[in-house]
Amino acid sequence: MTTLQAPPSAARVAVEAPGRHGWWRWLALVLLLAAGALFAHSPYVSVSEIEVVGAVRSDTRALIDGAGVGEGALLLWVDTGALERAVLADPWVFDARVTKVWPDRLVVEVLERRPVAWIEGVLGWMLVGEDGSVVDRARRPRQGLLRASIAFPDQDPGVRPVDPAWHEIVGMALVLEDAIGGTLVLEMRGAEMWTEALSHQVRLGHPIDLADKARTLLAMLGAELPQGAAIDLTSPSRPALILNDSRHEVEGSDEES
Repeated sequence: MTTLQAPPSAARVAVEAPGRHGWWRWLALVLLLAAGALFAHSPYVSVSEIEVVGAVRSDTRALIDGAGVGEGALLLWVDTGALERAVLADPWVFDARVTKVWPDRLVVEVLERRPVAWIEGVLGWMLVGEDGSVVDRARRPRQGLLRASIAFPDQDPGVRPVDPAWHEIVGMALVLEDAIGGTLVLEMRGAEMWTEALSHQVRLGHPIDLADKARTLLAMLGAELPQGAAIDLTSPSRPALILNDSRHEVEGSDEES
């Protein structure tokens, strides 16, 4: 007896069909990825402009070039974190941010340290930023900023010393920078710090609480002081005038506890 075979059923056709459709889907995905790779490596998404914002004293462009990033670099492969670290190597740079702007731009934003004081070293002078970091060195200080003729150990640009007296001087410079800071020279006389402000000798005492002493100094200079009087700020809450070797506390200062 002959067994009749039924023609291929609809169910069998249905099973085979998804396999063929799946193959086309994989092919489409591969083609899409290939097209994306070709586009990512095309001149249309290569760096054609690098915009640097905020760099005045720092040599940011040279650092970018040194990192191997320039016009024609593939934007997709630019490591923004590595580029930021390269820019931060400049002692003038306090912070940096690199942003990709598709399809072909890089924006490098730089926040520079603001110089506030010159501090003398053994072999020269160090220009110091607002956070206490050394940003530059010179044989002689330039005018316009507070100068501390104290002879600290020499530090290279980029170093932030930990000496408390160093940061006390920076704190004082920050208070005075918009007023008389550029006219003052701090010096040590024995164990005490002195300066001269508007023809008045100023005794600062030990280099502690210098920011508070600076505020008190500004307040006292705003009043009419006797000619030739020296100002004693060894205690910023109890300032005094020295006249004819006699110490007179300023009215309004805190009373002794």
